[in-house]
Amino acid sequence: MARLDVRDKDPFAHADEEPKDNISTGGFIFRAILRYLKIFIFFYGISAVIYYFAFGTLPGL
Repeated sequence: MARLDVRDKDPFAHADEEPKDNISTGGFIFRAILRYLKIFIFFYGISAVIYYFAFGTLPGL
């Protein structure tokens, strides 16, 4: 495992550099929506499988 480089004692030495991922507000909101939508779909799928095995039908159908 590589050791952290802690020789640079000034935490603000590179504060004026541009961020690596410079996105707009709309892009940030879009990414957040996609992120939480994927999480919702994943957990809904797991719960739908459990519901199917418990009750023999899919929820909402």
